[in-house]
Amino acid sequence: MNTKSNNVSSSVRRIVLTGAPGTGKSTVVQAMEAQGFSVMKEVSREYWEETGYGEGGSDPWRNLIAFSKALWKLRAEQHKAADWLSGSVFYDRSILDILAYMDAGEKSIPEEMNPSRFPYHEDVFIFPPWEQIYEMDEGRWEPYSTCNAIHQSLVDTYTAAGYRLVIVPHASVQERVDFMLHHLRDH
Repeated sequence: MNTKSNNVSSSVRRIVLTGAPGTGKSTVVQAMEAQGFSVMKEVSREYWEETGYGEGGSDPWRNLIAFSKALWKLRAEQHKAADWLSGSVFYDRSILDILAYMDAGEKSIPEEMNPSRFPYHEDVFIFPPWEQIYEMDEGRWEPYSTCNAIHQSLVDTYTAAGYRLVIVPHASVQERVDFMLHHLRDH
């Protein structure tokens, strides 16, 4: 089923950066923000900090449906917030990442989680797993061994929705930023 819509506002270009945990997405988003680009940051860490969701061993994998619904609301708000912007807006994950994580967690996707209402730019930048930079921390509780399964689920979800994946090479932060900007300029 193609969930990508071509009705994206011409004044804003919503560009998604996706990938398994610990692949460098958020670091690249921070670098882009420092260079003056509009960004929508990853919302899950902020959610964990505000709600204490991860404390006491209650991680999202054990409560994936409730966690996913909460993130869906936050990412839907981010999508709507960009309506007031113009030019390119870079997203550290999108609505579709939630569906990919649910699929990787072998959970049924609730009917109300319909991504077709939240269109993004047709080219999605995907950061492949990179063991050399991967680090677990209080907000990244997945062992590296899960990264390939999450990566494949992201590939499947975005591809099924009609998006074109652009693989971001393993490189320095600035080289990754430059790679994406050159791609966007040339396409």
